[in-house]
Amino acid sequence: MPLPTFLGIGVQRSGTTWLHTLLANHPDVYMPTGRKEIRFFDRYYERGVGWYATFFCTPEDAHRYKAIGEISTQYYDCPECPKRIFTTLPESKLIIMLRHPVSRAYSHYGFTVQRGNYRGSFEDFIVARPTTIQKGYYSQYLKQYLRYFDRAQILALLSENVFTNVLETKKTLASFLGIATEKFPSSFTGTGEKVNASSVPTFQSLYGFIVKRGRRLRRHNLEPVVDFIKRLGIDRILAKGKPLPPLNEELKKHISQLYQDEFDELEQCMQIDLSCWKNK
Repeated sequence: MPLPTFLGIGVQRSGTTWLHTLLANHPDVYMPTGRKEIRFFDRYYERGVGWYATFFCTPEDAHRYKAIGEISTQYYDCPECPKRIFTTLPESKLIIMLRHPVSRAYSHYGFTVQRGNYRGSFEDFIVARPTTIQKGYYSQYLKQYLRYFDRAQILALLSENVFTNVLETKKTLASFLGIATEKFPSSFTGTGEKVNASSVPTFQSLYGFIVKRGRRLRRHNLEPVVDFIKRLGIDRILAKGKPLPPLNEELKKHISQLYQDEFDELEQCMQIDLSCWKNK
């Protein structure tokens, strides 16, 4: 039974929806069609590999694809996931989308305003939910993956660079996954950065109510119902509203001071250049 050759492990609010859409439009890549985030390794592991395999292509169709994958952002900070993934898919390749931690935190705030009916300010949000800041210490979580996976098996992409040079991103992904760059759709550009942008819904309370009911249905193993509703586009209609105001740059600089040592640590452990973060 075909299983993934690669996984997108995060990070939330860093462009993974865009990445999923890009990969799903490559003819040599198989991505699940019914659901973006399967969450096998963090939420449904006890259901077994047989259940997981049902989300991917059949054995008869496997020869059509050079890469099979899925993206579940919750894998990034789940303590059990690195070992579980390695035990099940030891040869798999991992893709991590990273975003300036303060920008990511603000996007998470916007997501909570949109889907969780949150009414407070961003400053209130990070005080009330300190894990929002904690999740920006990326190296702490990635080091857990490096305990099991070779560094060459992990591709770290910076969302700030991904959207400013989409062609280079396609080349990098193609080389990493062993697929042809030219088979990515030429029309696919950085406008996808806004695929999952946050807004303040016109009917904020109603949308928050719908989202909470969807989560409850998933907890009762009624994922197909939620997936069907999402395919109808009802959630997208209710999510419409005013764009979230941009993050105050002075506030961003102030909070960024918390991460100065983290930037150095992340550069060293992942062998990446974070000058685009350090200079902002």
